Amino acid sequence: MLDHPDSDHAVSDHALPTLMLDPQTDRVTASNAAAQALFGGQRLGHAFSQILISDVPSMAIFLEAVAHYGSRVERMLSFRGADDRALRLQTYGLQRGQRRVLLSFLDLDEHDRRNHVAELDSHQRAGLTRWQNIYGFFREVEAQNRLILEAAGEGIYGINASGKATFVNRAAQEMLGWSSEDLIGRELHSIIHHKHLNGEHFPAHECPIYASFRRDETMRVDDDVFWRKDGRPILVEYVSTPIYDHGVLAGAVVIFRDVTERKENERKLREALAEVETLTHKLEQENEYLLTEIRSARSHTGVVGVSPAVKSLNTQIDLAAKNDAHVLVAGPPGSGKTLTVSAIHEASTRHRRPLVRIRCDNTEAATLEAELFGYRRGAFPGAARDVTGKLMMAHNGTLHLDEIADLPRALQGKLHDVLQNGRLRRLGDGTDTPVSLKVVATTSRDLLAEVRAGRFRQDLYFALSVFSITCVSLRDRPEDIPYLAKHFLDRTTRRLRLPATRLSKSNIDALQGYDWPGNVRELENVIERAAILAQGGRLKLDFKLAADGDVLQNDMVLSCAELRTHELRNLQSALRRARGKVAGPGGVAAMLGVAPTTAYSKIKAFGVDPADFR
Repeated sequence: MLDHPDSDHAVSDHALPTLMLDPQTDRVTASNAAAQALFGGQRLGHAFSQILISDVPSMAIFLEAVAHYGSRVERMLSFRGADDRALRLQTYGLQRGQRRVLLSFLDLDEHDRRNHVAELDSHQRAGLTRWQNIYGFFREVEAQNRLILEAAGEGIYGINASGKATFVNRAAQEMLGWSSEDLIGRELHSIIHHKHLNGEHFPAHECPIYASFRRDETMRVDDDVFWRKDGRPILVEYVSTPIYDHGVLAGAVVIFRDVTERKENERKLREALAEVETLTHKLEQENEYLLTEIRSARSHTGVVGVSPAVKSLNTQIDLAAKNDAHVLVAGPPGSGKTLTVSAIHEASTRHRRPLVRIRCDNTEAATLEAELFGYRRGAFPGAARDVTGKLMMAHNGTLHLDEIADLPRALQGKLHDVLQNGRLRRLGDGTDTPVSLKVVATTSRDLLAEVRAGRFRQDLYFALSVFSITCVSLRDRPEDIPYLAKHFLDRTTRRLRLPATRLSKSNIDALQGYDWPGNVRELENVIERAAILAQGGRLKLDFKLAADGDVLQNDMVLSCAELRTHELRNLQSALRRARGKVAGPGGVAAMLGVAPTTAYSKIKAFGVDPADFR
C-alpha cells in the first residue's frame, strides 16, 4: 500500500482491488495489495492516467457522474494491467470528500472463469440424470424423452463428436425447412451454419457449437444465423451444451429459437427511436434558438430612440424585412447590430421559423465547418451521431453570421456555393440537401477593406451586401440615451423583480456626458448594475468596474481565475441582497437571471453557504 496521509482503512480492507484517486492531480493516493498486483505497484505510484486505456474524456465523464450522484458503476472503461494486457473490468466509483474518489475493480474475466468452474461443478454433481430428462436420445429412455422434445416449441437437435446430426425435433424441422431424414447422419455445420449473414464463409473450427464439445463449454449465442433449405436465413439465438455418455464426451445438444421477427422489430424500433431522437434534438435546437432570439419589445418598432439615425434604421429594417435578399449590418461593437438582426427577422415573413446565430470568430475552421454544415455519424473521429448544421436549422428562417469578417477563407467559398445554389452537403454525406434561408451578416470591421486586402472573398461580399445597414455609435446620437436608459431600467427591474427605480435629471446628465466607448451594450450593463445596487429608489451610476483595485477597461482581457473571482463576488453580493434566499421572488436565481438549479450549482461550486447571509 502506498504511504500517503490521504489513505484510510476503506482501501486496505476492501476485498476487491481498490485505490484512492485525487482527480485534480491525477494521482493515486492509496491502494491495496490487490490493486498493486492487478495494475503494478510501480505504475500506481505515478499518474493514474498511465494505467488508463480508454480516452480521458470517458474517464472524466465517469468521475463527474460519481461526483454528482455519489457513486457510479461502469463496464465500458478499459485499463492496462501489470503485464500490459488490456483488462476487462467493472469499475465502482464512490465519492470520498470533495477531492477524493474511491475506485474498486471487478475483473470480469476472472469473475466469468469462477462462474464457469462453478457451473461445471454443478453439472458434474447433478450427474447424468438431469440431462436424461431433456436429451433422452442419448440414453435408453429415448422413446419417452422424444415425446417431450417433439412437443417443445424451441428447435432442438443433437450432434455427435464428428458434428453429424443424431436427432432433430419437429420444431427444428419446421424452422429450417429440412426433414429429419435430410439431416440425420450428415455433418450439420456445412448444411445450416456454413456462412455468416453477410455471405462470408463460416469455418467449422470457428463455430461456437463445435467449440462447446471440443472445449467442454456451454456456449450461448444471442446473434447468429442458420440457413433454411430454401436458402433463406433465419436469425437465431441458441445454447450449445456438451453431452456425456457414461463419462465419455458424446457430442452436443443445441436448443435454438427463431428471433428473425423479434430482431426486425428491434431494428425498426431502434431506427424509430433514432429518428425520434434526431427530430427531438433538432426541435430542441430550434426551440433553444427561438427562446434565445425572441426578445420582449425587440421588434423593429421597438428599436429605442428618437434620433434621425434610429428613424433611418427603422426604415432600413422595414425594407430589408420585405424581401429575401441577404443583408450586411455593420457598426462598431455594442452599437445594436444583433438587435437589428432580430428586428429584421421578426418583421419578415420568416419570423415563425428560427433565427439561428453562429459566431464566425474564435472558432477553428474544422469546428466551424461542422457547426455550419452539420455531419453524419462517422464523418470524423468523435462524430457519434448525425448532427444538423446551423445552415439546415435556419431552413426557411434566418441565419445570423456574427463577425463575418472572421469567417475562415476556406469556408467562404463553401458558404458562397450554398447561397448561390441553394443546396448544402453535410460532412460525410453523399447527397446535397435543398435549403432556403435569409442570411444577415454582421461585422464591426470594414468588410470592403478586407476584400481589398485579400482576406475576404469578393463574390461572397457582393452576395452578402445586397442590402447594407450601418448602426451608428451611441456617442453620435446622445438624444437616444434617456430613452434607452429607461428601456433598460424597466426591463432589468421587471426581469429581476427589483423595486421600481426612476432615473433622475442628474442621472440623465451623467449618462449624456459620458463618451460610451462600449456603445449601447455598455449602457445596458451600466444601467443593469445600477439597478441591482440601487438603494432607496436612487440609481448610482458607475462607469468603471473595479477588478482587484484596478480599473477594468473595455478592451482588457481577464484570466479565468480573475473571471472566477468576479463571479464569486457577484454571487456573494446577490446572496447578501437576497439575505440567503436562492429560489423564488427576490432570490439569487431571479437576480442572476438563471434557473434555481443553476444558482444552487454555482453556490455549491464556490463552496458558499447561503445560511451565512441570512
